[in-house]
Amino acid sequence: MDISDIARKLGLDNNKLLIRKAAEIRRLCDAQFDSSIIGVGEICKAVICLEIAASRLQIIFDRQAAIKLSGMSEKAYSRSFNSLQNVIGIKIKLNVRELAVQFGCVRIIKSVQNVLSSYKERFLASLPASRRANADFTRPVFTAAAFYLCAKKQKLKVDKLRLIEVCGTSESEFSCVSTSMTDLCFDCVGISKEKKDAKDMKGNRDLLDVLPGKRRRLEDGEYSSDDESSCYKRHKKMEEAKYEDWKSTVVNSIKQNPEKGTKRVIQASLNFPKKFPFHFTDSQQVWKMGFVLSDELLGAFAPILVYWVYYGVYVALSSLESYRLHSKVEEEEKNIVSKSNVVKGVLLQQLIQAIVAIILFTVTGSDAESSTTQQSSVLALASQSVTAMLVLDTWQYFMHRYMHHNKFLYKHIHSQHHRLVVPYAYGALYNHPIEGLLLDTIGGALSFLISGMSPRTSIFFFSFATIKTVDDHCGLCLPGNLFHILFKNNTAYHDVHHQHYGNKFNFSQPFFVMWDRILGTYMPYS
Repeated sequence: MDISDIARKLGLDNNKLLIRKAAEIRRLCDAQFDSSIIGVGEICKAVICLEIAASRLQIIFDRQAAIKLSGMSEKAYSRSFNSLQNVIGIKIKLNVRELAVQFGCVRIIKSVQNVLSSYKERFLASLPASRRANADFTRPVFTAAAFYLCAKKQKLKVDKLRLIEVCGTSESEFSCVSTSMTDLCFDCVGISKEKKDAKDMKGNRDLLDVLPGKRRRLEDGEYSSDDESSCYKRHKKMEEAKYEDWKSTVVNSIKQNPEKGTKRVIQASLNFPKKFPFHFTDSQQVWKMGFVLSDELLGAFAPILVYWVYYGVYVALSSLESYRLHSKVEEEEKNIVSKSNVVKGVLLQQLIQAIVAIILFTVTGSDAESSTTQQSSVLALASQSVTAMLVLDTWQYFMHRYMHHNKFLYKHIHSQHHRLVVPYAYGALYNHPIEGLLLDTIGGALSFLISGMSPRTSIFFFSFATIKTVDDHCGLCLPGNLFHILFKNNTAYHDVHHQHYGNKFNFSQPFFVMWDRILGTYMPYS
């Protein structure tokens, strides 16, 4: 994406000097290193270059809008911003006082300054005279390391990772500087870890040594008392005597009356409830370790496993560039969300789906039990599956279309899914949590209830629906793909909907295209 386009979205398109400065910084980045090495995409790099240029020209910059536009979290954006500045040689000015106020450690300001001064003198003294002129102590990593070591010395809690982000360095460089500073300035920041010998400590025992009649010190450093009739020892002997008397009394009593002395030991029975949240049918699979998997548990978690396994198939096929609908360059430039955020969003939606599925199976447990007692014919299973498909397609079409036509829902909820202008396999379930609940989870629950399928049938149906959804977003149009042959609602059909020109067409998902054809929202593809 061009810097001028990003500046327009941030409301900075009127400042031509800022755009030229940002473009200059971007060219410097491209010439010096590959930003993808540190995980910074092209859009994020352009946004960061704009912020660097704005800070150098002292122009007000909306960082929250920039973070949202970059598609990264605030923490990841800050880390990328500091790393990029550090790599291209723009120094971060780190003031000890500002650092102390930020971390709430004002009392160590003087100590940090003393440590930095001592470290500079001792480090220069250890260098040859020819290299002393090239030593640079203005980098913020030295200030941050001294601040961290002084806080640790005075047992103050400081977030090390946050400190590393503020100074714009890496953990390895920070650790290296900290180790060097600890070695050269151990008298200032060192923490003694040697345990002192108790024999060398002056305490009450040294005071008692002036009374040789009461205590004497042995050669091995321990103490012994000559007064064997101390209060503690007399009390201990009395307790031992009482225990021996009680023991002999019990033993004699058992010898005299053996039947009366013995007691019958009865083990209490543990009455566990027989009803579990899930009804375990005769189809349950028992592992050798004794772990039981019911149809209900498989119905809740099998689609999640199938989702990631089937995505792995497309990872293996990712090298087939000639069959991609969009190139990898387009995927990086057009998508405005990072892949890590996509994974987090998918995992959140799958967690919600699993919870709803468990609740649904628990509530309908009695119905599931009665349905599993009857042998379902192949015709009945096919009828249930087709019914579930039609219910799921109908629900998703109208909900999906309404989210596009309602400006509030599209802006705040459904637009999250359309951050993937170029879809890929594991981004199939990347939605806003509310959309995932309304569109996919409730739609699946309705298809399960209305079709009357059993939990065992739901395992296969929802696993198939998951595979179909992943295939629709895979971005590959492979010859011989059965989904493309059997369904008009396929990868190319859904890719039209993700493009800007097809945003108001091809709402149907995941199986048929009947509603698009009936209601005039069908756009053909080539």
